[in-house]
Order: sequence, then C-alpha cells, then structure tokens
Amino acid sequence: MATLYELTNDRKALYDLIGDLTDPETGETRELTVEEMEALVALDNEMSDAVDSKIDGICKVYKTINAQAEVAQVERATFRDEMSRLSRTATARENEAKRVKNLIGYFFDKLGKTRHKTSLFNVYTQATRKSAKPDMSYDADKIPVEYLKRELSASAIDSAIKEGRLYEKTAPLDKGKLFYIDGQGVEQRLAGVSYLGGETLVIR
Repeated sequence: MATLYELTNDRKALYDLIGDLTDPETGETRELTVEEMEALVALDNEMSDAVDSKIDGICKVYKTINAQAEVAQVERATFRDEMSRLSRTATARENEAKRVKNLIGYFFDKLGKTRHKTSLFNVYTQATRKSAKPDMSYDADKIPVEYLKRELSASAIDSAIKEGRLYEKTAPLDKGKLFYIDGQGVEQRLAGVSYLGGETLVIR
C-alpha cells in the first residue's frame, strides 16, 4: 500500500486545491483547466526553486491521495460480501412479490375482473407503455438500419488482432490504422476505425 506522506503547509495547500476538484456527493473529479494547471505550477514555483524538490512535493501529494483511494478500495471490498448478500435478498423479495402480483392477476382473469376495491386495497389493471421487442421471426438483416443500434466492439477488434485477422502496418502514414484480407485475398483498411494507444505517467 502506498505511503501516507506528512505534508508540509505548502504541499497541504496543493492537496486542498486538488481536493476542490471533486464533487463530494458523486465522487466525480473534473479535469483541471489550463488556467488551473498554470496556477498550480505557479504555486509550486513559489514552494521551491529546486526541480527535485518540486517533483518530490507533487509526487507526495499524488501518493497521499492514491493511498486514500487504496484504503477506500479495501473498505469497499470489506463490505462487498454483505452488499452481495443484500442484493440477492432484494432480488429474491422482488421476484417473490412479482409472483404474488401475478397470482392476483390470474385470480382476476378467472373472475373476469379488471378492477376490484376492498376496504383495504384498490386493485385494477392499467395499460403500460408500449415498447418494441424482437419476436420469433426477428431477422436483423430485414430491419431498416435506422431501427437498429450498432456499436463498435473494441473487444472483438482486440480478439481479431490477437488472432491475426486484423493487423497494423509500420509505415508512418499507416499509424493508427487496421487492415485485413478480404474474401478475395485483397488487403483492405478497416474503415472508420482508429487504433491508437495513449500514454500514462508512472510514479513509483
């Protein structure tokens, strides 16, 4: 687990500024704006003139925040089993309630009723919102494309690259492009798809 570093007052100021980026209700942290990054760099310039000291200071803030994230992950794992049990219990009770509701519906059908009011409950049938679902004759090739939802499958592309069905080329102009051999043995580009990696900063 990462070390919780003792932060001096100047580093604590940087830590607090970073903390202000996070919404306490959702846990979502927005990206720094260019102006904010410039302000943080300027703040750090005031903290120290030595490059090593600057980098060490910012890395300590990073390690401290990362350590807190690891603690939160451990706490979440601790409660995972209990959350899973409660989720299964909730699902079971919901399904049981649906079965009882279906029993009332069956009873209504037998009686030919659509509404009945007792001294305790008012029970009636109500139309629900219509929605389109595939039936037994469904064939995606016969459905106009505007009624279909099609998404790029990154996992399928990764699998095809591992299997050699898709491949990259080394020429500079081919960077980020994927290619394949079609049924006629002709090389084709996988149109409309870019295949590029990013970079991440490693702090050890």
